[in-house]
Amino acid sequence: MREIKENNDNNEWRYLEVKEKEVIRCNSIHSTLVDGMIKGISPNTVFLEECPGYVLSLGRNQCCEEECDIVECEKLGITIERRETGGGAGLMVPGSTSWGICMDKRDPRVSDDMDRNFEILSRGVIIGLKKLGLDAIFAPVNDINIGDKKVGGMTAMTRQNSLLIYGSVIWDFDMDTFMKIARIPAPKLKKKGVSSVQKRITTIIQELGRYIPPAELRDCLIQGFEEALSVKLTKAGLNEAENAIWNKKMDIFSSKKFILRPGHCSVSNVSCVYPAEKGIIRISLFINEGKIMDAGITGDFMQINDIDFDPLEGLLVGSKTEREDIELIVHTYFDENDIRMVGASADDFVDAIVGAVNEYEE
Repeated sequence: MREIKENNDNNEWRYLEVKEKEVIRCNSIHSTLVDGMIKGISPNTVFLEECPGYVLSLGRNQCCEEECDIVECEKLGITIERRETGGGAGLMVPGSTSWGICMDKRDPRVSDDMDRNFEILSRGVIIGLKKLGLDAIFAPVNDINIGDKKVGGMTAMTRQNSLLIYGSVIWDFDMDTFMKIARIPAPKLKKKGVSSVQKRITTIIQELGRYIPPAELRDCLIQGFEEALSVKLTKAGLNEAENAIWNKKMDIFSSKKFILRPGHCSVSNVSCVYPAEKGIIRISLFINEGKIMDAGITGDFMQINDIDFDPLEGLLVGSKTEREDIELIVHTYFDENDIRMVGASADDFVDAIVGAVNEYEE
């Protein structure tokens, strides 16, 4: 552990190149790095990973059947998996590059303002893309744009002293396939001010006007992160202690219960799709005689701390449908768990739940 601390003090960070045959193994590595940082066995790490196939990556809080056509995914050979971080679903094609930083929150480069962390820690990607001749910019809260189109996004999670920033770079995209499987709520597109996904995103290959191998993109991103963070990245794999954690994590991330989250959106007689400043909150309720009998909370909203909303669903069961009762439950849960959101608040969740109640009453 002394060697790890010395490397961090000397601004020598580990570069981890992730090329696994299954994306669940990649997601397991993200979680391994977070736990390894807490245990003092993982150094500050920049990682780049190459997607092995067609994968639909779900955010932590999303309900699978709300976000995609599961049967069509099976027909097309698209693997559905789930991250531990929040945010929305993304289709990755073979060769797609994702990036991430796992570091100690006590590092002076880390801010208490997560919006600021997105801006600072994504500079490596922006510099790397500029090396390719692309005029990439940071687009608050958590996107990277070229012009007015998205070429990458970010999500984040903290656990004790560990901070994980995980992001995508849209290297290439299969819009036809995405439109066959995706279920995009109209309020989300309206919030973005666009009529279709096609008008919202671009790709590196499209902007360059040429094919770029994933290895060339990785080289530019490595240089970008070294410049942005003022560090030397040294390529290395997981150490023995990290591998032990990784092997256990894979059981969790390969679980169908974890991936599909059954039961969160299928037992309702009313629902609401609520657009917060950042992200969609989906509420599913079963209401009877003025009481909430069952509740599901899903969506592509993003909480930063490592917290689930399943307990809040349970607290809502049995509640009266009056706004003041719902406010008390939601605000108490947020306060007691010190929940920190990106572009959303406890009031947004109250409004979403009350919105579902209003739909029922109408």
